[in-house]
Amino acid sequence: MDKRRKLAGYGMMLHADRLVIGAGGNISERDGDFLIVKKRGADMSSGKAGDYIRLRFSEAEKAGESRLSSETPAHIACYRARKDVGAVVHVHSPIIIAAGRKTDLLESVSYEFDCILQKAVPVIEYIQPGSSLLAEAVGLEIKSGATAVILKKHGAISVGEDMEEAYLRILALERACFTFLHG
Repeated sequence: MDKRRKLAGYGMMLHADRLVIGAGGNISERDGDFLIVKKRGADMSSGKAGDYIRLRFSEAEKAGESRLSSETPAHIACYRARKDVGAVVHVHSPIIIAAGRKTDLLESVSYEFDCILQKAVPVIEYIQPGSSLLAEAVGLEIKSGATAVILKKHGAISVGEDMEEAYLRILALERACFTFLHG
């Protein structure tokens, strides 16, 4: 299956799971020396493969690449931080945002957390979305071994060896945040 179509399918699932609305959130996948990432302003509910761009990492890193999703620098920071990162998911879940307001580190709340997220999830203080400072902060947490990061007042990012793993981790994170808030 074409990787852009696969990403479009995951985007639709994230929308159906109510983790993103409208043009919010973004996903990407490594493809050798290339990055496939959601276009800026694209609505993941559309399921259109054309809403995803494939380009070399060096092209994606150019300042002012206006076609790309605003959090592309954070995605690139994740890929640069660890060679095992093959996919990145970024969502704006209100449940995750609420949990991020109440803790600085989300510890294990369930067996599912232990199996899928595997370690505590750090919460990064609010940093301007899309900024190089946010990308740097996310990259440092991923480099230290985090599988997901909560972005205060913003959402979360998860990583995985592939899109399936990154997707499962963001789902597990939202469920863990729900348990944390209501448990």
